[in-house]
Amino acid sequence: MNVKALALRHTRAAFLALALLLGAAPAANAASGDPWDGNWHSSFLFYGWLPGMTLDARVELPSGVGKTESDGNIYDNLAGALMFSGDFRKGDWGFFYDAAWVKFDDQDGHFTDIGGDHINGNFGLKYNFKGGAVTLAGLYALAHGPGGNTDVVFGGRYLWTKTNIKWDFTLTGQGGLIDIADSGKIARNSHLSDFIVGLRGNWIFGDGHWYVPYYIDVGTGDSDLTTSANLGIGYLFDWGSIAFVWRDLRYKQDDDNDVLHRLALDGPSFSIGWQF
Repeated sequence: MNVKALALRHTRAAFLALALLLGAAPAANAASGDPWDGNWHSSFLFYGWLPGMTLDARVELPSGVGKTESDGNIYDNLAGALMFSGDFRKGDWGFFYDAAWVKFDDQDGHFTDIGGDHINGNFGLKYNFKGGAVTLAGLYALAHGPGGNTDVVFGGRYLWTKTNIKWDFTLTGQGGLIDIADSGKIARNSHLSDFIVGLRGNWIFGDGHWYVPYYIDVGTGDSDLTTSANLGIGYLFDWGSIAFVWRDLRYKQDDDNDVLHRLALDGPSFSIGWQF
């Protein structure tokens, strides 16, 4: 079985396990405001994320190898996004899930080299990018009280990306100057599964309604390094919460055979959540 098929198989298995766990969990005790009272409690939130993207990808071309780079936060090219997150817990133990999907269209890029020859310039290069990240992790409460809580996070994250690269050198007057067809396109997928460990929690201040949500994890596996972090401010209601946070997700790979060498998504996020 190849790596792609194995990764997809593991992902389907993880989603099935999550569905079974959610279905088997008893209804949360909404009458209690203490998530650590020994009864089942859960939360669910939707969030909108407007990330910019930094991408460094390596693709095999008929004439050799091409590397593309794009730096900066290009919000105008964000074409779609869907995100949700949540958890459920009983006492000190719990389970956390997070899923994010984003799509960028027609971003400007450039080849840094083709077949080992370093080149400069845009050369009429555009690329589309879409991908999703799914985090499934266990939780254990390190501390909790009126001032907030901190959980240890331990589990895994799966990343799937698809990059479509299109070029037309004749548009910029570069046709025939380098060893590659004047125009063309190529698509490459990347599948990465990593073990992660981190911290997650809230710091409550003021009148008890305002809070600072925070999250950080680091991991490795198929990627050399992946990190995810967010920090912001929110307001607690009896039914749930709203929050503004800055979210950051990064991947790094150093092997020359890897398609995805570097990926960074970061930007503001707004969430609305419900507690049960």
